[in-house]
Amino acid sequence: MPKNKQAYIRYRIIDSCIRSKQKPFPTKEELIKACEVIASVSMRTIEQDIYDMQHDYELGYFAPIKYDRLQKGYCYEDANYSISNIPLKENDLYALEFAVALLKQFEGIDTVVQFGEAVSKIEDYVNVRSLMTDKNVAQVIQLEKGTSGKGQEFLNPILNAIKAQKAIAFTYKKFDSSSEKAHTIKPYVLKEYRNRWYVTGKSAANSAIVTFGLDRILGLITTQQSFTIDAQFNASDYFKYSFGISVSNQLSPETIVLQFSAHQAKYIKSQPLHSTQQITMESSTYSAIEITVIPSFELKSQLLSYGSHVRVIAPEWLKNEIKNELKKSLKQNEE
Repeated sequence: MPKNKQAYIRYRIIDSCIRSKQKPFPTKEELIKACEVIASVSMRTIEQDIYDMQHDYELGYFAPIKYDRLQKGYCYEDANYSISNIPLKENDLYALEFAVALLKQFEGIDTVVQFGEAVSKIEDYVNVRSLMTDKNVAQVIQLEKGTSGKGQEFLNPILNAIKAQKAIAFTYKKFDSSSEKAHTIKPYVLKEYRNRWYVTGKSAANSAIVTFGLDRILGLITTQQSFTIDAQFNASDYFKYSFGISVSNQLSPETIVLQFSAHQAKYIKSQPLHSTQQITMESSTYSAIEITVIPSFELKSQLLSYGSHVRVIAPEWLKNEIKNELKKSLKQNEE
């Protein structure tokens, strides 16, 4: 069996695409697009996958894949062949059904819908439910899912607008506002954070980079206004120092020094607060860490959620803000 579980899942997707009756003779580009439902892949990866399916002795598929020059796509020389005819190990069954369960959370997104046949057949081909007999993966693997899908209906229009580089116009209502406001932006990127989707782009009104939550959009249209993504904008760099979804154009990243109780520190070390996290001190009673982030509401909310298990060492202004918030909370409880 392949060392990489994602590779194994790709083999199943490639097999399903080649056997597809609705869209036979897939090209390499189409196989790449189908496999990117799982994760980003390159042309070289797909070529290696095809080679492994044909020749890898450890896999044992010896798939009769050939390129049909007339149809300009791939097919099986034996029309009845499928790698699903090869028995699977229990671990592989769990991996495959886990992938299917994960993909089902993104139902409705065009990329997933387009290759829905390939994805759904993974589960059918391996007969997961019948082979697992008294065990169902849903009973042993629970994926976090948002309590509300509000705003997900805008995913496809925004994705298409990003691809076509067309501005979008919508009405927006903030959580803390009773009024609605119209916005037009040039969408650059979609970002998911804690089961909510956000769109980030350049405002048509003042050219500022802005972010909006899809669940607070009340109506959206794609305009005919074309745009070119600012060469200075890079999504990875833009969110590099963000904590949560908020990125202030007026603030710079700051080094935040925190001290966690020994108990809480175990969780912080196993699941870092931020990609910049560094452990600077460890003892039997506490651990000190540093993160470099742009201060945000999400950061303060996260720190407050730890209660007495965290102390803010620096900067002083953040220490005072957390202290004041805790004092307010105590005062409200007394009342």
